Amino acid sequence: MNYHTTLSKKTLMNLLGLASTGDSGTAATPYHDLDEVKSSPAAGRKTPRWIKEVDKPTVEIDWSRMERFNCSNIMFNDGFAQAVGPDNAMKLGGHAAEKSKQSILNQEPGFTLRDKALGAGGWVTSLLTAERAFLGPGFNVPAEFCAIPEDFSYPRYEGTPEENTRMVRAAAKIYGAASVGVVELDENTRKLIYSHDGWDGRDWEFEDVDKAYENKKKKVIPYKAQWVIVFTVRMSQPTMALAPSALEEAATSMGYSEGTSVQLRLQQFITRLGYQCLADGNMGTSGNSPGFGVLAGLGELSRLNRMISPRWGPMVRVFKVITDLPLAPTKPIDAGIFRFCRTCKKCAEFCPTNALSMETEPSWEVQGPWNNPGIKTYYEKAPNCFSGWLSLGGHDCGICLASCPFSKQDRSFIHIHDFVRQVIATTPAFNGMFHKLDTDPGFGKNPEAWWELDLPPHGYNNTQGM
Repeated sequence: MNYHTTLSKKTLMNLLGLASTGDSGTAATPYHDLDEVKSSPAAGRKTPRWIKEVDKPTVEIDWSRMERFNCSNIMFNDGFAQAVGPDNAMKLGGHAAEKSKQSILNQEPGFTLRDKALGAGGWVTSLLTAERAFLGPGFNVPAEFCAIPEDFSYPRYEGTPEENTRMVRAAAKIYGAASVGVVELDENTRKLIYSHDGWDGRDWEFEDVDKAYENKKKKVIPYKAQWVIVFTVRMSQPTMALAPSALEEAATSMGYSEGTSVQLRLQQFITRLGYQCLADGNMGTSGNSPGFGVLAGLGELSRLNRMISPRWGPMVRVFKVITDLPLAPTKPIDAGIFRFCRTCKKCAEFCPTNALSMETEPSWEVQGPWNNPGIKTYYEKAPNCFSGWLSLGGHDCGICLASCPFSKQDRSFIHIHDFVRQVIATTPAFNGMFHKLDTDPGFGKNPEAWWELDLPPHGYNNTQGM
């Protein structure tokens, strides 16, 4: 299609931050203009032939039972104190702080000062941007680079929803996303946006306004901003395999910070095109990111009650931004994952706090106010899980993620794990056999040996995603 702007493509690409530098000593993007972005291989949604696109997710949803969830009920906010009582929560928090201190002083393997410092360093980007995330970063650079196109003499960028989705996918991937999908907000899917942000204490509200805005009491999403861009960022499987040591947290914290980086870049990109792009700082406080990921076809819900990617298992973090850039929604998928969870139960078997369900069939019955009803799934006992975190000294455990058979990645030309994924998707009769063959627990690896590994950047090999 033709470009609908009076600026040259080169000038616009420079403004968007997508132009090639032409410097052989500097990493350069492969795009010269947005037409190339939209037609690039990264723009297409590529799924293996054994993954089916379906009209409905593999998990049953009853939207009539679901309401917008108050994020304060999550364990990290007020949920834990509500579940165990304020006094117990304070006591357990104090024990966690003392446990953390003693493990450092005793130089306990996996919990030493350098182990904990690595995880702390990984959080920095995500935490620094949390307070200014909603309307975008608004960096202090010259006005002509901050203003959106409506402030100039040229119109905003225009493309069909299908072209825009391809463009956004290509941009998100070069910014660092592993997979990208789109969900349209309607009377049902808006229920996945929380009613209250437990992080900053403000309400999330939808209003019939042209522009998003925020004040001390609320953050307002215009009804016209009806598309959610959902994306994943990979985590380091060799690092997650150190669970439940403090070193494992480096995989988690880096995932969140890398997600923040992708979010900020997408906000700048879409704002420069002339549209709104709203976010929550990537701590997930605006809505159920894994739920949106399932609807967008980036994975399936699982016994973990989290999204599992067909390519990387639960070794991903899921993030989202909301925009009024017209987009074409992507479909859910069926890769046999939720069906496999009925047989597997490995994550629940290894969970040290019995937080995960051992039932064969999913249920509509929630376990507490930390769950949002309306999904027939394996609801977890979140207070058990969070208590386990505190017993470790106040950091996440990760055993369930590391033990999942879908977390296993091929390291040889045989590609055995990819073969198993294909069979799981197409021939469920072999699910029980594959569960028995997976004898590697996937966690508890030597934390001291990790420091001598020659890992690739971010701790994983980069391969083409969905």
